[in-house]
Amino acid sequence: MSRARVFPRRARSILTRTGGYLRAFSHSLQPYAGCEFSCVYCYVREMAVQKTNPYRLPWSHWIAPKENAPQLLEAAAKRGALAGARIFCSSATDPYTPLERKLKLTRGCLEVMLRHPPAALILQTRSPFVVRDADLVARLPAAVSLTLTTDDERVRRRFEPDSPSCEARLTALRALRAAGVRVQVAVAPLLPCDPRSLAEQIAPWADRVVIDDFYRGDGDGGRRSSTALSLLRELGYAEWAEPGYAEAAIAVFRRVLGDERVVVSCDGFNDLSWL
Repeated sequence: MSRARVFPRRARSILTRTGGYLRAFSHSLQPYAGCEFSCVYCYVREMAVQKTNPYRLPWSHWIAPKENAPQLLEAAAKRGALAGARIFCSSATDPYTPLERKLKLTRGCLEVMLRHPPAALILQTRSPFVVRDADLVARLPAAVSLTLTTDDERVRRRFEPDSPSCEARLTALRALRAAGVRVQVAVAPLLPCDPRSLAEQIAPWADRVVIDDFYRGDGDGGRRSSTALSLLRELGYAEWAEPGYAEAAIAVFRRVLGDERVVVSCDGFNDLSWL
């Protein structure tokens, strides 16, 4: 059950120019500020959206739905802002945070994009609830990037305690593919797992896999991931906390899925040629 307090607000804009890690995208789209998932490793904990939040609550204890997100996107579309846009949704929240079941802000934005299609859209989520919108996503130049970081439920519960189970996410992968949606699995960050087992479970359903680690993926050389790295060592996974720990797993994934279906970190997330 979510512990987050809800602070609805009316935003002034909904599309944010992006670059840096997401250099291939022109905009990010965040229907919510904050998040209800409490992933220990989340790099957003160390970003300004959390450090300067006016609610003075820990990360995952607050969420601010942008009540007018679809209306803002419609207005932007009528100004031509979506024509040619390459959109990442979302980089600092989850567009399928549990509150989306009630508010449907992400779905409202997708409905706008059906009328005004962008050049490309990636929906980044860890929630199987994204399957609800498969009917819309399949009609867009879009793909779902579903986070699945481990095949070990014990690890998932320690690092992603409020997130859906591994099995629920695998079920969502199958449903998305059945609905004709292009699917990327984001093993990001790679957590302790059996790499071959995880790769074999993903292989039938993923168009491709992007693998990231704590050092390349948090945008600050691992410094934003210090809490997660300390927890890995505390739990007896010290080898998974060292620079370069992901390389062996990447090699296994490539043997199972083939080189062309496995990409890595920033370069992988920014390769839109498969859409």
